[in-house]
Amino acid sequence: MIVQRQPKTEELIFPYNSRSISAGFQRISNTQGIEDLRYYDLRREGASRLFEAGFSIEWVAQVTGHRSLNVLWQVYTELYPNSLHAKFDYLQAAKD
Repeated sequence: MIVQRQPKTEELIFPYNSRSISAGFQRISNTQGIEDLRYYDLRREGASRLFEAGFSIEWVAQVTGHRSLNVLWQVYTELYPNSLHAKFDYLQAAKD
């Protein structure tokens, strides 16, 4: 397996610079004629799919690399406000 053959010189298996990834993505998008799509749009889509699959906000943060749960919380509350209300109602009912 490729991952197992990687030298263990750093904590990350595939060290990267986030600016390089964004710049590379933008360069490829431009050469392909794709307009109005940023690398972070894909990151948000991935986070949305993980939330849909039932992942917790902490797990999603680990997968997406978000350092701040506040950013993910904003994404989650925009996507699933009804589920938040349902969870709150469930917790309130259990408490009573």
